[in-house]
Amino acid sequence: MPFLKYIYVVFMGHIVMRQLIVESPCFQLFVRQAILAAISVHVLFLLVFVYFSIPVLVVTNIGSLLLYIIALWLLRARSFKAIAALIWIDLIGHSLISSEVLGWQSGFHFYLLLLVPMSFLYAFKSQAKRIFFIEAVLVIYLLLDYHSYGSPVMFELPSFYSMLVRYINLVIFFIGLSYQLYVYNFLLQEDESPIPESATTDQLTGLDNRCAILSRIDEIFATSPYARQPMALIIAEVDHFKSMHERYGQSISDTALIHVAQILHDSIRHNDRASRWGGGEFLLLLPGGSLTSAEQIAKRVQEKLLAAPLRKEGISLPVSLTFSVAELLPDESFDQCLIRADTALQHGKQSGGNRIELASVDFATTSPA
Repeated sequence: MPFLKYIYVVFMGHIVMRQLIVESPCFQLFVRQAILAAISVHVLFLLVFVYFSIPVLVVTNIGSLLLYIIALWLLRARSFKAIAALIWIDLIGHSLISSEVLGWQSGFHFYLLLLVPMSFLYAFKSQAKRIFFIEAVLVIYLLLDYHSYGSPVMFELPSFYSMLVRYINLVIFFIGLSYQLYVYNFLLQEDESPIPESATTDQLTGLDNRCAILSRIDEIFATSPYARQPMALIIAEVDHFKSMHERYGQSISDTALIHVAQILHDSIRHNDRASRWGGGEFLLLLPGGSLTSAEQIAKRVQEKLLAAPLRKEGISLPVSLTFSVAELLPDESFDQCLIRADTALQHGKQSGGNRIELASVDFATTSPA
């Protein structure tokens, strides 16, 4: 079982080296304060272990102090990933070694639980991986607790001092936990500075721009595939948009885009997102939507465009759209779904436009306008 503990130390250090990305000035201050606090705690325990003549823990604490001195030196070069690896290896290694020597009842194992809130300062590709990481930490902690609780100790402190060390560790654990939560909340508030509307809005139509809709897509796909709700999408392209621009000019083509954007916005549900995808193309994201409900929205837009042709400068210009409708399949990425939809859109344009194409798994089937 001790071998498992040390494998755990190396594994967690490797995870940290790959995952840490928080490098703001406030985070740098937090790291410095954490290092100084850790040095103070290790000096305290070094004096305790020297007093009780426990050579293994004296050497362990001297090693920990050397690691944190190196961490302070690395901080000058802003080597956060290396610092994080040192901190986590010391945190886990010192906790496990001290628990092995003084017993699980000494309370050094409490520091392992600090790994859970610390995981929120690290980047994971998906929330599912973060949850898996936290669950792994807790499972390993419970296995260690089961194995170590009540096991014989290498050095037994007098009853009073054993209880005193346990409560000192418990107090330090809660101070560390509280400070982590404070820093995490501070970093969140720092990160939540308002984003200018111009950064997420298409200036002509007022819809979401490509960047904004991609950000929303990333949010959806950051969740576990098992927790992700159904989703449909619609690509809508103004028919013969290039010809319209060449024949009537920039003003009319811009007005046509604004006209279409307003109808799209008025035709979707409150939780749907309409965006200008580029040129005369629009992308509608329909969380919770199905192929059928998306097709109904496309038909609704068709009817509104037919009932309200574009009128400007004495010109009455009917505007039509070619739609492709796709529903996200199980285990399908957004890019794969988008490719199916785009293939259906090209099929619709080649068939004359002003139609709705349903993107099936293998091919696009046509729903005539």
